[in-house]
Amino acid sequence: MATATACAALVDVFPTVLRLKRSLAATAQVTGSAPLRAIAFLRNPRVSELAEHLHLDVSTVSRQIAHLRTQGLITTNPDPDDRRSQQLSLTADGIAELERSRASLVEQFTERLASWDDADVQTLAVLLNRLGHTADTPLPQEIHA
Repeated sequence: MATATACAALVDVFPTVLRLKRSLAATAQVTGSAPLRAIAFLRNPRVSELAEHLHLDVSTVSRQIAHLRTQGLITTNPDPDDRRSQQLSLTADGIAELERSRASLVEQFTERLASWDDADVQTLAVLLNRLGHTADTPLPQEIHA
């Protein structure tokens, strides 16, 4: 069982991880790579579903979607279940942008982690994935609230 001391060390390292995330994101040339990744993951989501997935307000996501549409990275189509809603999908350019962005991130991590061995990188990836899925699980007080 994780102790408060171990969890405090994790809390203390988060600002460093967030700085790394901002540093990596600063190199992205497209505003909205997170929505692009989420659209690919969710497969034809509505704007409201995308906003919920990203933990953002619908108005914020709508502005990002408008920007991505003008760049030709996504398209919108009427939702067959509710014609008032729109479903989002990636265009060929959107898929290419995701691939370019991913390749850029892989290159940056390869440079930054050159002194690490592959086993450590794989362990980190497994643990971060586990943490991410744990974060999706409600806390006990949230369940009973």
